[in-house]
Amino acid sequence: MAQKISDLRDVNKSGETSREYLLLSNIDNRNSSKISLNDVLPTLQSGKTTGSVTAGTNGNTVQDIFVGGGIGSATTGTDKSVLIFKGLNAEDSYSALTIRTDTGTADSSKKNLVLKLNHSNIRLDQANNATAQFLSKTGGSNGLNLGDTTHYTGQLGVAGGGTGAATLTDHGVLIGSGTSAVTALAAMAKGSLLVGRGTSSDPDVVGIGTDGFALIADSNEASGLKWGKVSISEASLTNNLITNDNNISLGTGWLAGTTNYNAGIKLSDSNDYVYIGSGTSYYNNFLNVEGSITLGSSTGSTASVIKANNCSSGASPTLTVQGANNDDGNVGGKVIIKAGNGDTNGNGGDVEIQGGSKAGTGTDGDVVIKTGGTLGLTVNQDQNTVLNGKLVVPTLKGIDVKGTSTVTQATSITTGVTLNAMAGVISLHATSFAAADENEFVLSNNLISTSSIILLTMQQAEGSTEADGATLVAGLGGSPGSGTCRIRITNPGSATTSAAAKVNFLVINVS
Repeated sequence: MAQKISDLRDVNKSGETSREYLLLSNIDNRNSSKISLNDVLPTLQSGKTTGSVTAGTNGNTVQDIFVGGGIGSATTGTDKSVLIFKGLNAEDSYSALTIRTDTGTADSSKKNLVLKLNHSNIRLDQANNATAQFLSKTGGSNGLNLGDTTHYTGQLGVAGGGTGAATLTDHGVLIGSGTSAVTALAAMAKGSLLVGRGTSSDPDVVGIGTDGFALIADSNEASGLKWGKVSISEASLTNNLITNDNNISLGTGWLAGTTNYNAGIKLSDSNDYVYIGSGTSYYNNFLNVEGSITLGSSTGSTASVIKANNCSSGASPTLTVQGANNDDGNVGGKVIIKAGNGDTNGNGGDVEIQGGSKAGTGTDGDVVIKTGGTLGLTVNQDQNTVLNGKLVVPTLKGIDVKGTSTVTQATSITTGVTLNAMAGVISLHATSFAAADENEFVLSNNLISTSSIILLTMQQAEGSTEADGATLVAGLGGSPGSGTCRIRITNPGSATTSAAAKVNFLVINVS
């Protein structure tokens, strides 16, 4: 009797299904058959194991693994309702990756597939480091350590990026030696330099030189260099020597134009005084010159001056030109101021001594001559010459008074005349003098003072005799005044004068 599906009992795969069947009918021959429910719905159990696990043998044996079934199976003539298994294999000829089955002790029928990676069997020489970059990675339990000699045998060679040496000199310099081990030079002293010597020899060490010396190129040295004093010659100096505002210290050396090196310019190393010469240097003043000094050019186009520096504060200092003092019981050194000699028919040069020019209401400077420290002669701003001693002329060759003048009386023997000169000639009016007669006239002369001494002489007419007044006498008519004097003409003879005469005068001022 048919039943509703809701009235049927429930069964499941985990229940007892060994006596449960499914009815099958063939529509062609109408025959019926049955199939066990366990065959249709087999029980799939978990591979999870409990308890301890017995590890299988590592290797490359193919192990089955479930991948699917039913529609899509590529196996011809097989049932579509079966499960299909395919093999799992580890393709690794170096056994870095292996596969095995582990069996649990609780159920030996249950096995798990285990893939094992053996790190010690990984072949880095077979890897492509461009993508793996394993040498650039750090860390790990078994990292590559070039400091650990168990990772390689012997010294790491040059071809492999090493030095090929077991030890290197502390603080030494390493030098390549082709494919041979790196060469280590000994530690260099302070201030030493490593200098190349070409492709056939190792570099050379140039030791530290003497303090203050310079490093000089010298092809005769093995290293091509040496320490020494810098020598600047015409051959080595191809341009101007410019220090760019830096100083040059000569020490105790010379600045010379030749290779003598014991002459030229030398500076004191204690006060920077300068010595110019070729003897034993001395430093008595700022500038010390052994020998003569020549100034100016040879063309005569430029005047030469020895001048003290202008003074911008206070009174100007004194410039002294002094001969040498003697320290050996002999006379002191002479000072000669001499003008230049002329050539062919040329005149010799003058010696001119000038006092300084005044400014404003000041006075011009005097020219003073002293002997030792005693004043001897002064020429002041009025061009007056003052002697503090006698005027001694060993051989008198005459007295020349330059700039004398003449004057002639106009209308009579008593007419005054004016003649401003220290010496002069007065032509008297042609007036006859009776015997024992005398006349006076006034001489106006701005050089005459009340203390002047005036010398007078008479110049008689040529060929005159006593009988015609040849004995006319000139004298002062009283004391001279300021700018004037009176001249008296007397005829001491016994006859009347008949010709004109002249009076010569010389004014000597006494102060």
